Order: sequence, then C-alpha cells, then structure tokens
Amino acid sequence: MKDLRKYEQYAKKIPLFNGLEPEEVSRVLHIGHKLKYHAGDTIFFQGQMGNNLFIVFNGVVNIENEGHIISKCRTGDAFGEMSMINHRPHCASATAHTDVKLFTLSEDQVKELMQENHLSAVMLLNIIHVLSSHLETANTNVAKLRKKLDNVVKSP
Repeated sequence: MKDLRKYEQYAKKIPLFNGLEPEEVSRVLHIGHKLKYHAGDTIFFQGQMGNNLFIVFNGVVNIENEGHIISKCRTGDAFGEMSMINHRPHCASATAHTDVKLFTLSEDQVKELMQENHLSAVMLLNIIHVLSSHLETANTNVAKLRKKLDNVVKSP
C-alpha cells in the first residue's frame, strides 16, 4: 500500500494522467504493473512484438534504433505505445540508461479501462497527445537530418 502511494505521487507528474480524478489514477495503477530495471537492462528489442504502453516513473530510458540513441525518456514520458496501437514490432529498442521504475499497461488492460467512458476518453486523448509529441520530435529530427544531408551533398 505504501508503494502504491509512492506511485500515486509519481502519477501527478505524468501527462498521460492529466485530467483524471485521484480515484481514477488509483484505478489505473491497480490495473497496471510496476516494473524495475537496472541500468543497462533491455526493456524490449527493436523488431520484437509488443503490446504494452510503458511510463517512466523514475529514471531514464534510452530509445535506440540500430544502436543509435534517438530519444531519452524521463519521468512522466511514455513509450511503446505505437507498437501497442499498431500491432507492429517495436521500431526501436528501449534500454534502461539508469535504474528505472516503470509503469506498464497491456493492450488488454487499456481495453478494460476503455469500458469506463470518462476514463477512456481522457486516457485516449492523452495517448493522442503523447503520440503527437513523439511524431513532432521525429519530424524535427528528420528535418535536421535532411539539412545535414543537404549540406554534405552541396559541399565539394
């Protein structure tokens, strides 16, 4: 119970839980699972099928594509949602950069929450915002890479 209170405190800082009442956050925390990984542990591999949404409660997770760090997820950040939603393999690996505490919901658990109207509407809206943020970051990175490529191609 003491551990649950700690996670409820973490949850206040998490965008995915914005707009939820405290009892709704508690419900989500009861349905999902809390996980701990040590620095260097792999959470999932690029190409691996996944159906879980992960939320960083504490620590830093590296998101890597073909060995290159493309993103760092910190407290409050979510990852893994695209594989859960699209039913496709992970397009990147996730590795604990530091010791991390994660919270995870499986696709089935999300569907269970979706049966509760208000809760599902808020959760889906927040997932959309998280996805939008990830896409915006990806687009920015693509633009930077294109600019670098253009500079390389133009140079003698």
